[in-house]
Amino acid sequence: MGFGLLDFLFEFVGVLCFLGGGILIYVALRRLFAKSLPKLSGNGKDKALKSLRIVWPKPSDDAKLVTDGVFRRMRHPVYTGLLLMGYGIGIASGPVPQLFFAIALHVVLRYKAELEEKFLAEKFPEYPKYVGRTGRFFPKVED
Repeated sequence: MGFGLLDFLFEFVGVLCFLGGGILIYVALRRLFAKSLPKLSGNGKDKALKSLRIVWPKPSDDAKLVTDGVFRRMRHPVYTGLLLMGYGIGIASGPVPQLFFAIALHVVLRYKAELEEKFLAEKFPEYPKYVGRTGRFFPKVED
């Protein structure tokens, strides 16, 4: 037996987080594919290798730094979308074990983002300035 209104509110907020995260991922990936990521062409093996390369934190030789669209406010909107989806599932369905998986995902994505930022700073001299004006997972709050 649930708690009625409280259960509904948690489920509603969780669904909103999940949907918002999905939309953010979609918008961010469209921007990345339009600006920087390689087009998936070739045979099945080539497409699979290029797809795997996309999730690797080290930028490819022909990568471009994307700082417009949703990337204007945050450096890792795809990771933010994944976090929103993970926490949305945890909030909507209860704290155990889904919320713990969302927290573990947060730790993994933070580590991956730090590693990726190290590689991006090595490749793009303008990256530290970009870091100074944007937040990692959420828009930077100005003082």
